[in-house]
Amino acid sequence: MSVDVVTLGEALLRLSLPPGSRFPELGQLEASIGGAESNVAVALAQMGCSVAWVSAVPDNDLGHHVLAELGSLGVDTQFVGVLPDARLGIYFIEPGSTPRPTRVIYDRKEAAVTRMESSDVPWAVVDSAKAVHITGITPALSNSLRELSIEFTKRARSSGVPVCVDVNYRSHLWGVDEAKPVLLELCQEATLAIVTEEDARDVFGFKGSPRDVVLYARDAFSAECVALTVGSRGAILCDAEGVIEQPGIEAAVIDRIGSGDAFAAGLVLGVVKGEVANYLPTAVAMAVLKLGVRGDHFSGSQVDVDAILAGVKREVNR
Repeated sequence: MSVDVVTLGEALLRLSLPPGSRFPELGQLEASIGGAESNVAVALAQMGCSVAWVSAVPDNDLGHHVLAELGSLGVDTQFVGVLPDARLGIYFIEPGSTPRPTRVIYDRKEAAVTRMESSDVPWAVVDSAKAVHITGITPALSNSLRELSIEFTKRARSSGVPVCVDVNYRSHLWGVDEAKPVLLELCQEATLAIVTEEDARDVFGFKGSPRDVVLYARDAFSAECVALTVGSRGAILCDAEGVIEQPGIEAAVIDRIGSGDAFAAGLVLGVVKGEVANYLPTAVAMAVLKLGVRGDHFSGSQVDVDAILAGVKREVNR
C-alpha cells in the first residue's frame, strides 16, 4: 500500500481547564487527544490527503480511544503498535489570556511510544510515500526515539522521499545544548524545515530581521525550503526562487495549541503537490482557522481555507 504522507510521533491525552481557570484551582477538566505529529496527520486528512500515523499506544481503553478518535478523523492508524503494560502520555493545559500565557504541564515519561524500535516502522510505506513528517519533539522523548527519528529522516531521504521537519523545540523536554545538534541533524536531512522565530533565535542563534533569519536557517539547514513563523505577523518562506512573505490574518483566539501543527500541515500539502511556496497562504489560513477551534485538532476544509484567504467576513453564514 502507499499513502501520501507518513508521520512519526506521539499522541497524548489532553486535559484542559476551562478558560479563566488556573492550575491552583484545579477542578473540572475537558479531555481530548493531542500531540504534534498526530495533529498534523489529522489536519492533512481533513484536507483530503491520505496519511498514516506511526506510533505506539497502550493496550487499554485510553490507547484504543486514541486509535478510534484519529481513525474517525481520517488518519490511517494500522501501523500503530498496541502495547501491553504501557501508558499514554498526558498533558494539562491552563488556557491563557493576553498578557497571561497558556501554561502546560506534561506527564509523559516512559509512555508507550518510547518503546518503539526500527522494526516497528513500516519502511516500505515510508519508501513509497510522497512525503514524511516529524517534529523535534519525538527525538526529545527518549534515546531510542532520538535514534529512530534520525533513521526515519535518513531512510526517507535516501529513498528520494521529501522530508518535512518542524523544529518544535520543547524546553520542558531537553536543554538547548542537548537539543541543538540533534535538531540540526534532522533539519539537514529535510526538504522542508519549519522553525518559529523564537526557536531560530534561542536554539540556533539566528538573529536579525525575519528575512535575515530565514536565510541564515536555509544556509545552516541546507534544506530546499525553510519556513519561519512570526506569530500573528504571519510567515516567511525561503526556497531556490527567493524569499516570500505571507502576512498574518486577524483572528479571535479560542485555543492556540495545535495552530503551528495546522500551519505545518499546510506546507506538507505543498510538498505533496510539489509547490511548497504556493501553499504558504494555505498554511497561514489553516493556522488561523485552528485558532478558533477548541482542542489540538484542526477542523476544516479547503472551502474554509479559501474563504479565509478571500477575506470573507460574516458573523453568521446563512
